Formats: sequence, C-alpha cells, structure tokens
Amino acid sequence: MTTSSDEKLHLLTLPPEIREHIYRLILDPEANRNYGADEYITYNYARALVLFKINRQIYREAHKIFCDLNAFVRIETPWSQSKEHVMAEGHVPIVIQDERAKTFKYYRLLAGIDAPQYQLLDVDTECFIIHVDDLAKFTKSWFYADLSHPTLNPNLRLSLSLHDPFHAEEADKQVPYSLQRKLLYPWASVRNLGQMTFVGAPSPDPKIVSELEAAQAKPIASPEECLNESTRLKREGNVELQAGRYSAALSLYKQSWEAIHITVHGHARHVHGDAFFAVRLRQPPYQGKLGQAERLVLRVQLVANTCLAYLKSEQYDECIFWGMRTINTVRDGMGIEPDMDVGPHEEAVPGFPAATEMGKVYWRTALAWKAKDEKSEARRLAKVAMVYLPSAGDQKALEQLLRDCMLRI
Repeated sequence: MTTSSDEKLHLLTLPPEIREHIYRLILDPEANRNYGADEYITYNYARALVLFKINRQIYREAHKIFCDLNAFVRIETPWSQSKEHVMAEGHVPIVIQDERAKTFKYYRLLAGIDAPQYQLLDVDTECFIIHVDDLAKFTKSWFYADLSHPTLNPNLRLSLSLHDPFHAEEADKQVPYSLQRKLLYPWASVRNLGQMTFVGAPSPDPKIVSELEAAQAKPIASPEECLNESTRLKREGNVELQAGRYSAALSLYKQSWEAIHITVHGHARHVHGDAFFAVRLRQPPYQGKLGQAERLVLRVQLVANTCLAYLKSEQYDECIFWGMRTINTVRDGMGIEPDMDVGPHEEAVPGFPAATEMGKVYWRTALAWKAKDEKSEARRLAKVAMVYLPSAGDQKALEQLLRDCMLRI
C-alpha cells in the first residue's frame, strides 16, 4: 500500500500533547549532560537546539518547553580565576562562557559579586552561565572558600537580581514562586558577607528573602561538631564493612570525608577549610587538642578503611590508588622524591599522629600489589609497615607477607 506525500507523517501532524512530550524528552537538561571522569559534567545542547531551526511554529513550541525545563543563572565577578576555581574544585559545569555569556539573555537570575572596598581598574568583568540545577554546587564551593579564607567574605558584596526575559514592561515582569525558591535558597550557604542586596525587577517574594536571611544567620557546625559527625559516619561505615556490604561502607566513608570538609569525586579529592580547623579545640572529647591534628588522624583512618573496603571487594586498583596517594603525599612532605630509593626506617615516621593507621595503609596497599603480582612493590611497602606496626601479631603477619612475596628462581 502506498502513501502520498500529503499523507506522510511529520512532527506538526502529531497531536500537540505528543509534540510536547517529544520536546520534553529532547530538551530535558539531563538529556544534554555529558558525564566525564571524576564526576565532572559538561553540557551540550547543540543537537537538541536543532529544533529551533526547523520552522517558526516548532521554534515557538519548543522554546517554551526549553525555558520551562531549563533555568540559568548569570554569574558576574571581576576575578577571572573564579570560573576556573568553581569548575575544578566545585565541579560546577559552565554552560556558556566568555563573550557568548555576555549576550545570552535567557537567564533567570543575575548574581553580581564584587569587593566595593577594592575597586579594580581596567579589569573586564568575568561572566559565565550555569544551570540552576548546579547552583547549589556553586554556592557550596563558595562556602568552602570562606572556610579556607575567613577574611574573604566580609569584603565581598553580592547583588541578586531576578530576571524575566519574556516581558519588556517592568510591571509585567515576574518569576514564579517555585522558581524563585530554586534560584535563591542555595545562597543560604554563603555566610558572613559584607553586603547582600536584591536589586531590579521583579522583586523577590518577601517570605523567601526572610527565610534565606534566617538560614544565613544560623551558625555553621563547629570544628568539634564536624569531627564528631565524621567519626559517627566512619563508625557506621565500619559496621557495613564488617558485614561485607562494601559499597555501603564506601558511601559512608565518603560522607565522613564531607563532614570534615573534604570532598571526593571519583579520584579527585579536594581538601577545604584548613584555616577553619587550625584552632585549639574546646569541646570534649577534643578539649585542648589541635583541630588540624585531629582531622589528620581521621583522614588517615578513612584512607586505611577505604583501602580495606576495596581490598575485600577485590578492587585492587582502587586500593592501590588511594593507598599510594596517601603514601606519596607523606613522602612528598618529607622531601622524598618519587623515584628516590630510601630504606623503610627512613620512610616511616613512627611519631606521626596517625602512625598505626598509616601502617595499615602501607600494609593493605602492599596486599593489593601482591594480588596484582607486583611482589617487589608489595615487599617494599610491607617493610615500611613493619616499622609503623611493632606489635608481635602484626610483625608475624607482615613477615608472612614478605615470605609470600619472596622472589623464587
């Protein structure tokens, strides 16, 4: 049976509700995200936006759906390194940047950041566009920057301006209440600003502004509270580990890292808030102790436990990655070059605040090397572990590991 060209189906012959469903599938932000290594994300709407070029009716229909599904935030700052920082450490994907960002008009919020006390002359404003779904990542990155540099925020001014690109007359401009919440609530993470203002039209809902300011005024968790929460999560992870639920254990260990302001994305780890923990603690059980030292002990414990979870689940490459990362960090701090051959007593630091846990990192990483039949590296690490772990039981087990890794001719 033949069909004439007039009877052939095309997009506009479909019912409007079917066309809308198709537009939503194509223009959904998730359909236009690309997931890379270490949880880095990029956006590419190029193929989806071909819809806008078909004809005027499809453009009007698809554009409305696009704006319903996608809301964007325009960030303006005089510091060019800000964009690179939030991309690299905050894992915030940039949708549009450079000159194209300055001409993009379909944003729903403008966030202007500057330091009025330090007027920068002859500096171009850095402008970039992010998706509202990633705004919480951006503000969290700023939260961490404040912990690391506590004198930063009191010198900064934040101006927030809701934007309606669809109405020319000021009286007609509006941003729906639900969208205002998505655009404004994430800024609760940004504390201690010198000034925060709402400018332009439309004005934000007073209830949202009041709730945002109340959230910003709440004190953040103290260093002691962060350490307690991290310890609690680590112990919960240990319970899962002992029960053989290794994935659940690793998830809890990741949350434990985050409780002490260390973020882990795949193999990327970012340590925030060194200045925040650089205090003498006042609350039990840490009274009189140094915050940085207590966090360091927790960090090494978490690495040791993470290595054990990967070892038991036979993910040897992951065990080696995290173990060697910590080992090489300690070696680097001692001035030992990567290719430098030193004896176990020169490499080990028995007085290290987390010496026992460090010994376990060496031991478990050695076992992973052995499982991959890299016995030379396993022997080297086992010998260092013996310096860290002097108990008779540990010495006996490590001696057996050394025998198992002996070269046989």
